[in-house]
Amino acid sequence: MSGSWDWSRRLAGAWRALTEKDARATDAAAPPPPPDAAPADANVRAARLALDLREREAVIERLRAEFDRLRAEAEREAAGARDAALLSLARAMAGTLSQLVTMQALAEAGRELRGSDALGLGGKLERTLLEAGLARIGAPGEATVFDASRHQRMSGSDIDDGDPVTVRFVGYRLGETLLAKAMVSRRGEP
Repeated sequence: MSGSWDWSRRLAGAWRALTEKDARATDAAAPPPPPDAAPADANVRAARLALDLREREAVIERLRAEFDRLRAEAEREAAGARDAALLSLARAMAGTLSQLVTMQALAEAGRELRGSDALGLGGKLERTLLEAGLARIGAPGEATVFDASRHQRMSGSDIDDGDPVTVRFVGYRLGETLLAKAMVSRRGEP
């Protein structure tokens, strides 16, 4: 029995080797695909590429829509922030403006007003604006050197950058934005 077992095992191994050899020979001897096969493969490849292109275009379209949505949302938020900042500033200035308008009405009606009251209201308005980010350029009577990006000469002779000047009227900026240059005159001029 052990001999027959050995024999069947050897026979099975030989059979496998023979059939594998025949399969390799059949594959090697197989004729090339017909000429129509290459265009069919090209058509399949083209169809796959077209499908891939459509999928990518769909992704791009989704991304564009998402970008447009996010941009619109950012614009709404920026507008909301501007409105909130303006509302906050208006609330801070409302009381002072109310007093100023009342003083103006009293003056127009012929009532005498104290100048110090009006100046006090002007100071309150400026402080409120300074707290909101407004910045002064110079101070009345300040001696400085002329800088054309921050100063404007009042009148008289030409003034060049670096010339000594005196600030007559303050200027203002908000952040990096120049709102009004400080008015200056050559130092020593009235």
